[in-house]
Amino acid sequence: MPGETPKTNSAISKLESAIQGYTDALTKLEDTSWPGSIPFWQIYLFMWAVESQSYSLMRYVSSKVGCSRSPSKETVLEVLTARDTVQAELSNQSNIPIGSLIKLNDLDNRLKKETNKITTVVDLTEWHSILNPKVEAWWWFFKPPKHRWDYLDWLWKILTVVFLTSSLSLTVDISSRFLSGGPDTLGAFVTATQSVLTLLAGRSALTKAGQDSIKRALTRLNIPKYLWEEVSCGIAFSLLLVSVTFRLSLPEIAIFYKNLGDRYTFDNDTPQLSVAISSYKRALLLNPDYVEPHYKLGVVYEKIQDNEKAIAQYKIAVQDDFDSAYNNLGRMYILNKKYYQASSLLLTGLILNENDEVRYYLLKNLGWARLKQNRYAEAKRHLQDAINLDNKKAPAYCLLAQVLEEAGDNNTAIIMNNWRYCLGYSSRYNIDEDKWIDQARQRLETGLTKQLPNKK
Repeated sequence: MPGETPKTNSAISKLESAIQGYTDALTKLEDTSWPGSIPFWQIYLFMWAVESQSYSLMRYVSSKVGCSRSPSKETVLEVLTARDTVQAELSNQSNIPIGSLIKLNDLDNRLKKETNKITTVVDLTEWHSILNPKVEAWWWFFKPPKHRWDYLDWLWKILTVVFLTSSLSLTVDISSRFLSGGPDTLGAFVTATQSVLTLLAGRSALTKAGQDSIKRALTRLNIPKYLWEEVSCGIAFSLLLVSVTFRLSLPEIAIFYKNLGDRYTFDNDTPQLSVAISSYKRALLLNPDYVEPHYKLGVVYEKIQDNEKAIAQYKIAVQDDFDSAYNNLGRMYILNKKYYQASSLLLTGLILNENDEVRYYLLKNLGWARLKQNRYAEAKRHLQDAINLDNKKAPAYCLLAQVLEEAGDNNTAIIMNNWRYCLGYSSRYNIDEDKWIDQARQRLETGLTKQLPNKK
């Protein structure tokens, strides 16, 4: 052509060569099938060949299936780099032949039709950091097809935030229960573990750095991209399940702390009452509806002679009909000279309770209250009922001896016999019995000639 120079002809030749390489690479890509897909006509034809027992046809279809292989990364990258070569040659041309432009446009349209294949086989974003393509190199910026599950990503994102927020709320609630009053070893471990899990999950799902970390992890696990939001939501839901399960297990953990308090109160040779109080309080923090720790706290406060706190705890236990609390609160009312309140509580306790040991103390204290009310016949009946339940305990004998004396009973032998049983079964470790021991010893030494100390 006029005006063309050898240098121009060489450049055009290089462009045509680049376009030809692009054509060959694109044709090779087009000859492959989508990953994991087999054309319907091949499936139908193979089924027909099996039914007709046409082995030659089966071999033909099988060869076609083998040819329709999925594209490899190499095949895809060969096409894209071939397009780079074409673009580089175009930039070196001053006069581009119209025919080459038309052919290149046709090839680019064919390449765009292969977008789904390309983005399915190769994650183009991984190659951006290596090749650093310009924005004009549109073939390196194909967007993967939107999977049908991707249309629900907005829902999974909302649910992820809801699950994580709920987990965080439960973590705060559980932590406050364990940390109130100072953490112990178990409480500190549980709180730290759950807090770390929740914060890590929240950071991963709600921050840019965390989201990038999740994406890298999911990529390494070969999890499809269209499932990433579902997986993140599943992790958040699992964390919520752990939090809910742990929250629901707090009543069981409260029982553990109650039993720990019992051990410190009753089972040790040297009770650790301050530790017992902490354990019972922890049990109540973990399960405010748990009544027994209130009763046990009353017992401990009574042991350390903090009667006001003991009464307050017994009252709470009585409000929830904890049967043993009726007896203990009734006794505290007797000590405070509230005999009518005591009698009412003790009578209610007798209706509620069928345990013989508890009934013994209810009857003993009811007899004591009636003694203080000068209702001797009722006191005598209740104390004798208590002795019938257990004739190896001192309190009923001690009180019955006092009732018979104050009622003016003339049977001295019976009165003295009750004082002997009182002295024989009493323990100085019991604050009530310790007082009655002195009375019993005085009566057995001097007889019934002196007035009882509590009658003065």
